[in-house]
Amino acid sequence: MDFILMSEGDTPVGLTHEHRYRELVEEVLLAERVGFDAFGSSEQHVALGTASVSAPEVLYPYLMALTSRMRFIHLVTLLPTRMNHALRVAERVATEDILSNGRVELGTGRGNTTLALRAFEVDPSENKAQWREGIELIRSAFLNDVFSYVGEHYKVPPRSLVPKPLQGPYPPISAAAGSPSSVETAASMGIGAIMGGLYLGFDLVENMVKLYDDTLAATNHPYPITPRKMVAVAGGMHCAETTAQARLEAKPLFEMAKLSTDAYERLSKLSKDYAYMGAVKDIDFTDEEYMFERSQGFMVGDPEHCIEHVQRYADMGVEALVLRVDSLPHDQLMRSIELFGKYVIPRFKHPRNVVRSADDILAEIRAARPAHEEALRQFNDTHNLAQKETVR
Repeated sequence: MDFILMSEGDTPVGLTHEHRYRELVEEVLLAERVGFDAFGSSEQHVALGTASVSAPEVLYPYLMALTSRMRFIHLVTLLPTRMNHALRVAERVATEDILSNGRVELGTGRGNTTLALRAFEVDPSENKAQWREGIELIRSAFLNDVFSYVGEHYKVPPRSLVPKPLQGPYPPISAAAGSPSSVETAASMGIGAIMGGLYLGFDLVENMVKLYDDTLAATNHPYPITPRKMVAVAGGMHCAETTAQARLEAKPLFEMAKLSTDAYERLSKLSKDYAYMGAVKDIDFTDEEYMFERSQGFMVGDPEHCIEHVQRYADMGVEALVLRVDSLPHDQLMRSIELFGKYVIPRFKHPRNVVRSADDILAEIRAARPAHEEALRQFNDTHNLAQKETVR
C-alpha cells in the first residue's frame, strides 16, 4: 500500500499564508524522511478556510527540488474548461515530470465548491462532460505524436505536445470519485479512482472498491490504463502517543469537515451530476464516536489504533491511502507525521524489519519446539536405519 500525505495549507486566523507555506514545506520534507510515498494537495480557488493552495503546479516544482524520492500527485487538478484548458494541463504535467525525474501523477476532478465554480463561471451541468473530454485530450497529447481532438468542448487540430513527459506511456492519471457512478466512470476509462470523502461510512467505500475492480475487468480499454484503487481519509489523519490525546487534539477537525462539505447540499440541487452529495445533510458532525471510528473520514489514534484502521483498508484491497494532515497546529502535525512514518508505515511496507517483543518471539520458539523435536526424531531414525543397512 502507498501512503500519500495530503495538505491544503489550511491557514488559521492570525497567521500569514507565507508562514503556513513555510510550515508546509517542513511537513513535506519530514514526510519524505519517515517513509511517506507521495505528497498531494488539492487545487482550491477563492476558498474561505480549509485550504490556501490554489496553484499546486507552482508549489510542486519547489518541493521537487528539495526532495529525491517522494512522488507528487495533484489531488486534484480541476478540468472545467474555464479553470484549466486540458492542453495546458498536459504541458504543465509534462514539465513537472521532467523536473522531478518522473515523480508526478495527475489526479483530476470537476470542482466541489460553489465559491470556485461561480467565480470561474462554470456551469455545474456541463463540467462533468468537460472533465471527461479533458482526460481524453490529455491522454491523446501524451500518447500520440501528432495528436488531435474533436469533441463538444475541445477542438484541437493536429499538433505535437512540447515538452513530452518522462514516464511511459504517460504519468499515472486518476479521478476524484465520490459516488458509485464516478467510480464506474474512472474504472471504465482505465484510470485510478480516489474514493471517499463523504463521511458515509466504510461499507460505501468497500462497495466502491469492489465496483471499481468489477468494472475495470469488464471493460475494453483503447488507451494504456493506469488503474489504482485509492481512498481519501478526507477529514484527517492524526497520530499521537495515546488515542485519548489524538482524539482531544483532532476534535477541531470536525469543524473543518463541516465547512469543507458546506457547499455539497447546494451543489446537489444545481445539477443531477452532483445529486449524490446531498447525503451529507444527514451527517452529525458533532457525533465524536461516529466521526472518528465509523465515518471513514478520519484516522485518529495512537500508532496501534492507526494500524488497525490501515489494515481495514488493506483487507478491502485498497492500493493507496490519501491522508489529509492539516488544519491543526504545526507542531502537532509534525509529531503526527513522525509517529505515523516510524510506527505505522513500516508495518505495511517492511513488516519483517519491525522489531518484535522478546516475549512474543519466545512464545513462538516454545510453540515451534514440538515440530522441531519430531523432525529431529525422524531424521535420527532414518539416519540410524541407513547406518544399519551399511553395516549389513
